[in-house]
Amino acid sequence: MQEQTEQPTRQPGGIRQTRIQAIMDAAEAEFAQSGFQGTSVQAIADRAHIQKRLILYYFSTKEDLYKEVIERIFLEWRNLDPVNWQGSPRQVIASYVDHIFLAAEGKPHRSKLIVAEMMSGGQFGLEIMRIRGSDRILARTVAFLEGCMDRGQMRRTDATAFLFQIWSAQHFYVAFEPEVGFFLGKPRLTAADWQRFRTATKEFALSYFAPPEEGEAP
Repeated sequence: MQEQTEQPTRQPGGIRQTRIQAIMDAAEAEFAQSGFQGTSVQAIADRAHIQKRLILYYFSTKEDLYKEVIERIFLEWRNLDPVNWQGSPRQVIASYVDHIFLAAEGKPHRSKLIVAEMMSGGQFGLEIMRIRGSDRILARTVAFLEGCMDRGQMRRTDATAFLFQIWSAQHFYVAFEPEVGFFLGKPRLTAADWQRFRTATKEFALSYFAPPEEGEAP
């Protein structure tokens, strides 16, 4: 008699979502540590404390899982789009810098994963960005900044480069933490270090904006 391969039974939605969350969290960490090529499905399963066959039940291939991980990161970062926020342009940009730095400090492996993906050519990430219309999102933010310049709320500069400078600062402290730590004389950045660099980046960004009006939060 031919032996039948045991198949996972369908689980209620709550259990399914909990498992998928655990798989994706483990995949994020493994892909950030070892890259797409260097990560095995078994390593993800070991980190998630789940059987390998269950990962392949929810995600057909490692590539599918990798794409889902990148898309989740991009989706959460997209929610930080400053165009959606209320307040003066100065307040919006200050909050924007705070949010992206706190996100990098809280989940540095995400920045590492995306940096590694782009350094390897962006085979998967760029396609996801095209599908999601990331270029249109950037254009909308650039238009917001150029509108601030037209109204005299922000001094003239290249709005796209302005955003890239903020993004690059955020990624730098994650991707080059060993180098930064070397110059600071410590193995890892502390919360105080992150606050220091977040404040400095925010001061740089706000130097392009008019000073706060009387009674307005700085």
